[in-house]
Amino acid sequence: MDRKTAAATLAAALLATGCAASGEGAGEPAGSSTTGSSQSAASAKASTSPAADPSSSATSASTDPSLAINVQDGANDVPVSTLITVTPTAATVTDVTITTTASGKNAVTKLTAQANDKGIWIADNRLDPSASYTVTATATGDDGKEVTKTSSFRTAALSRQQEVFPTLAPVINGPYGVAQPVVVQFDLPVQNKAEFERNMHVTSVPAQEGSWGWLDDKTVHWRPKQHWKPGSTVKLDARLNGVDAGDGRYGQLNRELELKIGKNQQGKVDIAKHTITWLRDGKPVGTWPMTAGKPGFVTRSGTKVVMEKAENITMNSETTGIAQDSAEGYEVKAAFALRVTKSGEFIHSAPWNEGNFGVRNASHGCVGMRDDEMYKLYTTAQIGDPVVFTGSDRKLEFGNGWSEWDISWEQWKAKSALR
Repeated sequence: MDRKTAAATLAAALLATGCAASGEGAGEPAGSSTTGSSQSAASAKASTSPAADPSSSATSASTDPSLAINVQDGANDVPVSTLITVTPTAATVTDVTITTTASGKNAVTKLTAQANDKGIWIADNRLDPSASYTVTATATGDDGKEVTKTSSFRTAALSRQQEVFPTLAPVINGPYGVAQPVVVQFDLPVQNKAEFERNMHVTSVPAQEGSWGWLDDKTVHWRPKQHWKPGSTVKLDARLNGVDAGDGRYGQLNRELELKIGKNQQGKVDIAKHTITWLRDGKPVGTWPMTAGKPGFVTRSGTKVVMEKAENITMNSETTGIAQDSAEGYEVKAAFALRVTKSGEFIHSAPWNEGNFGVRNASHGCVGMRDDEMYKLYTTAQIGDPVVFTGSDRKLEFGNGWSEWDISWEQWKAKSALR
């Protein structure tokens, strides 16, 4: 990571896709956020509001005011996971100033902090690697005397393989469907999942119960207990910079996300009856004939979620492991498409299957529709709309897309490291 040296004063106010039902496709949809923030420098007075993460209590046995900083002066290789803490004795912290060489792409305008109910000043942000820090703390003693304490130290270096970067989705505010998850994807595995969850905070207006769940070591989603209420605002504050990820790795960047939930819509696909229905507030917007996966390419049953909307998308059998020059090979262009699995199932326009709509299943796993009817569905559907597929014996695999709604709430909560 390129970190230019700069001194500042810091203080705290205390998808290429396929159309088959088998094979591996692209990962989470393209367009995820790649910008974020970490910590840098500023200066302000210490806050006296309580902190959520109290440190050890300051003692008041001594009548002489004093200050203790939790990083020893002259220390080297200080872990980036350290939260700078200033503990007063027989005194009240009045000012903490931090100067640092940390800058570049991790720089932000300020680093906030709080003093807990015992008067201990605790930084909200952790540290950057290979950076020098000087902490100067000032307090007023109970006897009215002023006391100052300084500590200068340097943090440990990290290789690129020790830095875990998050990517958040979705990146556009919305509106999204009522089943839309908050998605965080990491570029390297996270072993200390519980610590990461403790530093990723999801809130909503109105408030709704929800939980994180890990799909694998690099992917975690948040979903509410029940579908989001239409019109909700959902926010994620991921304060991961410097958080210990385990195996000698540490989180990089603090990131935020906000999204808006739109209309209460749901799709229903009856594979056996060759029909698809979209509902809004429980009432049908439209029902159309369709064709789904033929024998050998059976469409999966289960609760899926619209992950992506795409126009004029080329579907090539080779992206799902089918050679284009084989008997089942294909390359076609769909005018309108809705992705519903990671492996390559879509709902899309398929004029080449005109004679099969409402009659038989003839696709390689996707749901195909007439162009004009698919256009109406495409303009109606929202990313995040749940879609319930029934009528086949092939079940949706967990993790094949946004599959958190295909299991019970209790099963989902069990996938949290904080269960």
